[in-house]
Amino acid sequence: MSVTDARVNKSANHAVHTLNFPITTAISQTALLAGAWTPGFKFQVIKVSVFATAVTATITADVQIGGTSVLTGAVTPVAGTETAGTLSSTLKNVRGSASQQLQIKYTSNGTGAGTNLMVSVQIRPYPLNGEI
Repeated sequence: MSVTDARVNKSANHAVHTLNFPITTAISQTALLAGAWTPGFKFQVIKVSVFATAVTATITADVQIGGTSVLTGAVTPVAGTETAGTLSSTLKNVRGSASQQLQIKYTSNGTGAGTNLMVSVQIRPYPLNGEI
């Protein structure tokens, strides 16, 4: 019997892809597109986090699929700490088709910057193990 995506348990770590998007910030930006990726398979976002070694501005990061946020609200980085975002509880907001683009956007105020700012997104294929 061959192993296919449909037979892999949705909690299996080997099905998870971690995408890291380094972001160089500029001041006074609103929902500026800073990175994007098209997985090429139907996917579900399972985790979003941000990290920066220093933060001297008000910066927020958002992850979107097809213009819809996968989060309940943008994530604000805290210097030296991985900060997790809260995923939307609506499945259609965290799932994308094979041709949909995962986009990373950030907003910043008029001063300061985020140093070594990184947005990490974990995705997995879906459907897995009988999901609809």
